[in-house]
Amino acid sequence: MDKNAFLQELQQLSNPERAIADQRYHKSSREHWGIPVPICEKLTRNLSKELEYAELIQLAKDLWDTNLFDPMMCAAKMLSLPQLQPSEVLWETILHYLKSVDGWALEDSLCYVAWKCVLANQSLLDEIEEWTQDPNFWMRRAALVYTLPFAKPGRDPEKSLTWASGYASDSEWFIQKAIGWWLRVLGKHNPERVSLFLDVHWQQLKGVARKEATRNMSPEWQQRILHLSKSGAK
Repeated sequence: MDKNAFLQELQQLSNPERAIADQRYHKSSREHWGIPVPICEKLTRNLSKELEYAELIQLAKDLWDTNLFDPMMCAAKMLSLPQLQPSEVLWETILHYLKSVDGWALEDSLCYVAWKCVLANQSLLDEIEEWTQDPNFWMRRAALVYTLPFAKPGRDPEKSLTWASGYASDSEWFIQKAIGWWLRVLGKHNPERVSLFLDVHWQQLKGVARKEATRNMSPEWQQRILHLSKSGAK
């Protein structure tokens, strides 16, 4: 299936009312067709039975380059297909996509493919570290979101925590949310490390990061951290 055939099939599923609501919700300047993500996933799974690796990659790039929200979402889901194993080509495709990301939905739709690439080749962390200095805050955010597996048990969280430390005073809401997200995942199994991070950076962090970081902690650990909010934090 080529790009035009896929777009024709996809657009037939459009929902104008939902499209207006989606565009408003995402504060997007792109055209939306109002297609639910599960439908995008189903369509891409069906394609996986028809196309080879290189064909899937090419179709994904073509769909992303339409600059239409729903085809771009399908393109991201296509890269997440299980048969698209980590490779240099797959990583280069992610980098190509990131150039035009301007919202959390598209960025987060690339999480699973980014995670499998980074876990398969941890030297990519050195490249991701460069994103932390990017003037585009979506790139800075991606450095945390795309390394979330390192907040899980059995992996070293320190590199990403160093980046999060550098972000602590960043006023951008989405950056603060990402810090809290990363800490929330880490806190499920390592509340001690999260508590230490918060002890150092509490005054710099915004409310969304503080709340998200402690949301899933046990009441015991939440009480231990409570003193931070009583020590002059805004």
